[in-house]
Amino acid sequence: MTDHHHDYWDYPADQDIARYGEFRLTLVQPPFPPAAEALPAHDAVRAREFAGTLLAVEDVLAEVERIDAVDRPDFATRADLDLVSVGCWGTVTEVNDPAIACTEGDHVLLEQADALAARFPGAVIVGSATVDHPTTYGTHVIHHPSGVRLFGAGWSGEGDWLQDGSPHAIAEAFGIGADALAREGVDLDAGPGSLFWQGLARLALLGVTPMHREGRVLSVFRVRHTEKATGDLEDTWLGGLDDF
Repeated sequence: MTDHHHDYWDYPADQDIARYGEFRLTLVQPPFPPAAEALPAHDAVRAREFAGTLLAVEDVLAEVERIDAVDRPDFATRADLDLVSVGCWGTVTEVNDPAIACTEGDHVLLEQADALAARFPGAVIVGSATVDHPTTYGTHVIHHPSGVRLFGAGWSGEGDWLQDGSPHAIAEAFGIGADALAREGVDLDAGPGSLFWQGLARLALLGVTPMHREGRVLSVFRVRHTEKATGDLEDTWLGGLDDF
């Protein structure tokens, strides 16, 4: 790859993104705030420091804006792939980085979650990332402080998913009851390609943090991703999936 203007991109900045997706990783450190408690205000300084520790980030170049947590940064062109939003609200940290999404190959979300689990013992870590092409490739991870972990990755509706851990064990560890699972539409016995991963992730987070995101603020940073992460971003969002 060429080092053009101190980055690793082969595509021009105005290249349209070819796919849509979602990508979020949440870290909740103890003591876990009650569900009804308002979280502290966003700490932009700590958010920038946290962004700089992400495995896929080589350098944080600038904070470009602050947005409501219910919004997302622009996601239309190649230049937007270097926008990472981070919210730091007391013991809760949220990261939105397109580099944690993938379509097979290395699973950056899992690597990042494992790194955070080692760095913050006792924390809950929940992440989901999806890429639509045209079926959805999903990557999901849930860490409980006890060491119980669930990871899954694959194409929606397909049977050949990668899975490590048990949804039943996650539900037991987080104290998620049958009624809550039914309300959320989560069938723990469903195959990994049919499991409602986002619903299970939501229920895990509900036990340790307020879920209402209205009124929260995130910082949006322009970063330089690592050379490897840049190549993965190009493959995932701009090209490289013609065989699927």
